[in-house]
Parts: sequence; C-alpha cells; structure tokens
Amino acid sequence: MGQPIRIFIVDDLRLLREGLVSLLAEQEDLTVIGAAASGTQALDQIKALCPQVALIDIGLPDKDGIAMTQVLRREIPQVKVIILGLLDLTHEIMACIEAGAAGYVLKEASFDYLVETIRAVHAGESFCSSRIANSLFSRIAEFADEQKVELSLSSIKLTTRELEILNEIAQGLCNKDIAQRLGIEPQTVKNHIHNILDKLQLHTRLEAVQYARDRNLLKE
Repeated sequence: MGQPIRIFIVDDLRLLREGLVSLLAEQEDLTVIGAAASGTQALDQIKALCPQVALIDIGLPDKDGIAMTQVLRREIPQVKVIILGLLDLTHEIMACIEAGAAGYVLKEASFDYLVETIRAVHAGESFCSSRIANSLFSRIAEFADEQKVELSLSSIKLTTRELEILNEIAQGLCNKDIAQRLGIEPQTVKNHIHNILDKLQLHTRLEAVQYARDRNLLKE
C-alpha cells in the first residue's frame, strides 16, 4: 500500500469535524492532516500542509463551501475539493460543479459513501451519486430546451407581446378576449396577429400556434 491520502477538513460544527477525524483515522489509506472551523482559518493551513483532498462543508458561516472551493481552485489547484452537506437541489449541485469541486456528498449520505468519494476523487475521478447524476442530466436537458427557445426567438424575432398573444390564441381566446386580458384594444391584437403571420410567413392563427408549439415557444 502506498502513502495514505492526505485530507483536510473544514467544518464549523466541532462535533462533526472531530467525528470525521476520528472515523477517517480508522481507514488505513486515509489520514487527516488538519482541520479548521472556517474558511478564513483553513486557507493558510491548507497552503502550508498541502493536503491532497479537502472536505468542505457547504454552509460555512464566513466563506461558504462554494466560495471556498473557488478560492482553492484559483490559488491551490492541486487540492481536490469534496463539498459536504448538499441538499438534493439541482441549482446547488450545478453551483458546486461551476466552482470546480471534484466530489459532492449529500446531507443524508453514509460515511462509507464519503470514503468511496474520497478515494475516487483522489484517483482523478469526478464522483457523485446516481441521484445527483440524475439531477445534473435533468438540468442539462432543461438548459438545452432553454437554448432551443432562445435560438428560435432570435431567428424569428417575435416580440414579447407577440408571444403573449400566441399563448392566448393557443388557449382558444378570440381577439376581443385577448384584448381584455392584456388590457389593449382589439384592433391592436389584430395588428399583432398580422405581424406574427407576416414574420412566420404563415396564413392562419392555428398555423402560427402550431409553429410556436413545435419550437417550445408556448407556456403550455
């Protein structure tokens, strides 16, 4: 067996911090070389001790785990960061990825899962649970849909008002009802519809609605 993986822990909860130190010490291939209660305390120690992996709680009071990760990736890029205590929230996970974390551990994760994550990250793998992976894939799919909508909007150049009217038409409303709902004159609605059909080079309201639906432009 080679040298044990050198770990630094950053967590403001003393009980959790000391508990992790004790439990990790039982693993022959892991060793905790330092611990701190805040990001401010941790930075200088991490620079001096040169751990291979840093375990950082996402909810640090002075410098949260994401901000701490960004600093480490910028100033000490050789340290691989695992963020602890994540909720199962896609936006939180995406923020960790963007900050440069190599691993992510949910609040409900087991100690065995944490150890597995440490070993995988040290070996050069970006490690996460299947639940986190599913969240990421869902967000990627949502992002792709958003990009499609933006591309569609940029190519056909419909205004916000024209899109509002298309959504109202899709709900089966007539010009008079659309005008009342949007607080504009029926003739204004008619003019907008004319502009929509002209831009899309279509002939009927139903064709315009179908065009927008096919390109995910409606709120349905």
